[in-house]
Amino acid sequence: MEKNNNSITCSFTMDRAVYNAYKSIVSANGENVKGNMVRYMQNVIKLGTPNIDTIQAIEEVEQLKKNPNKKLYSSFNEILEELEDE
Repeated sequence: MEKNNNSITCSFTMDRAVYNAYKSIVSANGENVKGNMVRYMQNVIKLGTPNIDTIQAIEEVEQLKKNPNKKLYSSFNEILEELEDE
């Protein structure tokens, strides 16, 4: 494999049980550890936050914005009224 001059090799030590638990979860979702960590780092850079909950919320909003069938509200009160009706 040819090495890119703009790439870096990362190496670190961590608890085996933590790594195995992480790998198990990542693998169950069809990913590998390296790919998942790189994607997470890219999201931290793109969104400017290391908080996974915030990243997921931002991604959810981006998906909702793309949905042509989404319901739109003109005010927060309108949302509250709909919730009261349920």
